[in-house]
Amino acid sequence: MNRKLIWIPIIISFIVFATLCKTDFSVDAMDNTQNSVRKEDKCPCPRGQDPLLRESINDLKEKGTLTEDDIKNIDSYMIKEREVKEKEIKEKIYNDECEKIDKMVSNKIITKEKGEKLKVEVKENLQQMKRHMKRNNK
Repeated sequence: MNRKLIWIPIIISFIVFATLCKTDFSVDAMDNTQNSVRKEDKCPCPRGQDPLLRESINDLKEKGTLTEDDIKNIDSYMIKEREVKEKEIKEKIYNDECEKIDKMVSNKIITKEKGEKLKVEVKENLQQMKRHMKRNNK
């Protein structure tokens, strides 16, 4: 019973993390609709970028205001900004899970030693989750 309860916060954290990352998934079935966007029309900016910013960058690229170097610099900046945000989110998830684990220990649901092992496991799973998400976004 207790083993099942331990996984609930981890699963919830994964869902929250995935939602906050705003991964931009495309659906092939939509390619035939009028609202679809062709690959060549898309901004080369990182996934999950604000659609308004992406559209504005594309507009200025078409007008000749932004050069390829400008777009590369924007891309680089956005990637770094996203990495910082992902790190902050991951730290918040980890801290929240550790707080729950500490409560389990204080309520004598699990021992302190098992709680520490669980914290290590949560941290490892957060790392694996990030690697898994990177593989899926390629």
